[in-house]
Amino acid sequence: MVKSKLIKIFKLTIVVLSFWFIGEKFWEHQNWLRTSALNYKLLITIFICSIIYGLSEFLLSFAWRRLLKMCGHKEISANVCNKIYGRSQIAKYIPGNVFHVVGRHILGSQAGIKNIILAGATIYEVLGLISVSVVIGFSGMIMFGLGNIYFSIYQVMIILFSTIVITSLITALAPYLMSLRGITLPYRGMWDTVIDISKVYVLYFMFFLIAGLLLVIIVNLFLDININITAKLVVIFSIAWLAGFIIPGAPGGIGVREAVIIFFITPIIGEAQSVAIAIALRFVTLLGDVWFLMISNKKFIIQKNSI
Repeated sequence: MVKSKLIKIFKLTIVVLSFWFIGEKFWEHQNWLRTSALNYKLLITIFICSIIYGLSEFLLSFAWRRLLKMCGHKEISANVCNKIYGRSQIAKYIPGNVFHVVGRHILGSQAGIKNIILAGATIYEVLGLISVSVVIGFSGMIMFGLGNIYFSIYQVMIILFSTIVITSLITALAPYLMSLRGITLPYRGMWDTVIDISKVYVLYFMFFLIAGLLLVIIVNLFLDININITAKLVVIFSIAWLAGFIIPGAPGGIGVREAVIIFFITPIIGEAQSVAIAIALRFVTLLGDVWFLMISNKKFIIQKNSI
């Protein structure tokens, strides 16, 4: 009980400090943000990028569908799967940052998917998203010199190596570990499992790449960028997404993700610009989740009515 309370206090402290950090930077540069950053070009860019981000979330839904099949579900249509995923994604903005996972479980159960299968898919999904974001983030820090900003190359290499080893072991042992909790998945063979997980990881990689390039588009409004900076920004997005994901207290990673983006982009472009970019990206992802919800449900309705 005491340990649980301490963890909650720690998470809440991180969220509060993140909001305080962002608020301080926003207040410090408010005049420039109002007079120079906010314009029609930025608003149009946010709108277009939000649509692209919403479409990119179909990659996450397709990956989840593959995981459901891998965990033993015989068949689920892409339209039904997209509908469930689209509705549940909005729930991540409820304080706690876990209700999108809970929502997927509830909606999936209502669609006839067994609880054991849903639990197995959730574990693989969380493990996969964290693994891909960490590999992109920390390998990029080594390749593009981001480690020299706040971390030593030695520290980054240790983190990256440890992550690859740990996630590989956990992925291999996942069926056994889940069986200890009563989650028994069908045995598919090591090679088939590796192939299935690899396909899922490719979809996750594509999602982070697209989302990172949207950050590049926003930054390009304030700075002429080259290939090197482009790669750095994709890496920074992955790190920021990871930070927002692993802090359950931050709804949708709000506050934490923006703080990380400001933290890493400031040495590249400047503090005032990084604040504007972080806020713009938040609107892109928020509106993107809304677009994804609308498009996925509309596709499902059209398909259902045409039958």
